[in-house]
Amino acid sequence: MPAAAFVPVFCPNPGCFGDGVGHHFRMTPREPSQEPRYLTEAVPGVGGRIRQEPEDFFVEEIPEELPAGAGEHLYVWAEKCGIPTLEAAGILARALDVPEMEVGYAGMKDARAVSLQWFSVLLPGKAAERKLAAAGDQIGRGLRVLKAKRGRSRLRRGALRGNQFEIRVRGVAPGSADRAREAMGILLERGLPNAFGEQRFGVRGNSAEVGRALALGDWDRAAARLLGASAHGPAPEGFESDRDSEAGRAAEAALKFDAGDFAGARRLYPENWRTERRVLAALAAGEPPRKALRRIPRREAMIFGAAFQAAVFNACLAQRLAAGAHGRLLAGDVVADREGRIRRIGDPEKEAGALARFEISPAGPLIGERIMEARGEPGEIEAAARRMFGLAPGDAERGLSRMGLKGDRRAYRVRIEDAGAEEEGSDLLMRFTLPPGAYATEVLREVMKVEPPAGARYYLEKSEATEGIPNINGGET
Repeated sequence: MPAAAFVPVFCPNPGCFGDGVGHHFRMTPREPSQEPRYLTEAVPGVGGRIRQEPEDFFVEEIPEELPAGAGEHLYVWAEKCGIPTLEAAGILARALDVPEMEVGYAGMKDARAVSLQWFSVLLPGKAAERKLAAAGDQIGRGLRVLKAKRGRSRLRRGALRGNQFEIRVRGVAPGSADRAREAMGILLERGLPNAFGEQRFGVRGNSAEVGRALALGDWDRAAARLLGASAHGPAPEGFESDRDSEAGRAAEAALKFDAGDFAGARRLYPENWRTERRVLAALAAGEPPRKALRRIPRREAMIFGAAFQAAVFNACLAQRLAAGAHGRLLAGDVVADREGRIRRIGDPEKEAGALARFEISPAGPLIGERIMEARGEPGEIEAAARRMFGLAPGDAERGLSRMGLKGDRRAYRVRIEDAGAEEEGSDLLMRFTLPPGAYATEVLREVMKVEPPAGARYYLEKSEATEGIPNINGGET
């Protein structure tokens, strides 16, 4: 089914939403040939390159509150460089001799960056401090402990006020700072489209597909998307002569998986690819895919499921952006306030003041059993996004619930704060603050215009066809 999206059409009905100058719109399907547009379309992009060095992308967590200095939980303020948050949590767990699930953190930070963030571990007594001291400041590859302090409770996911970013864009043209400030001014006025960035979908972009297959109980497909050539794309050019590189080894492992050589595929994965290695070991021992995939740790299964939810949300956001409606209200919308509380609205006119002050924003679906459903045209938009990916109502909700994902709502827009830009030679230095869960790459998308607009790329196939998916273990699932 072609991608559904919407464009504004003039409508005299006062129940429709307006543009602030007396015009009202309704949502109608747009032709698939119409391309997504940037919110800052009128401002030329600055171009350039990011992430040439890890230090080019710096993020510092802004906690809700600092640890009190007393309690049974050890809080660690750490700098990580070039590794994902889960790997950092694993390093810390091994250094303190605790299970990984005992390590708390407020948010996932990009692997390709330098990040400052808090971790917590339930460790009464002084033994933990002694273990940290014995390990030294650099307790593992890419992780450095800056300080430790006691706290009274586990650090919860989302327990943040926001994140501060400082980003270097290399190789821009003169005058880029003015264009960056103009683009960020539009984002400040209208709200940054709150799309999930590419980081949410994994290094190989396969996390949403794995999550969908796990949620639907399609075990062969889940294994194929996690381990097979479909997860890696074509083998990198020249990989035959570059098998010692991670990309080359992963490509060769995928070919071995597709050929049914699970033990051979496992031997090729580096030690830090623990999920893939666990599943492959189980398959090599003769376990059916359903049982082998249970080897995925719950925390990582949730990440796959959350990527699936994110892909559906991004599709809904793309439809709102195509209509210029990511920051407008429609009758039947569900809105989120600044604290994340949600409610359904009736008459958008009555909410205009709160919307303008960013006290509320329209909110899209993170699908699940307990989600508050939108009605009217917003509900139709969300249903169209589900149909685009072959999802009937209720198809995936139970599977997501098993992963611990009950469903929620996420604002379609967020405020960007403390924004600034300046040129340094041929580089552009940008700084800004975003609320928890928002992606700096979405600001860069609008300022640089190197990547296509939000919603131009889907991380889920638009059909449930199973051609080319290997039937593992002779079809036993």
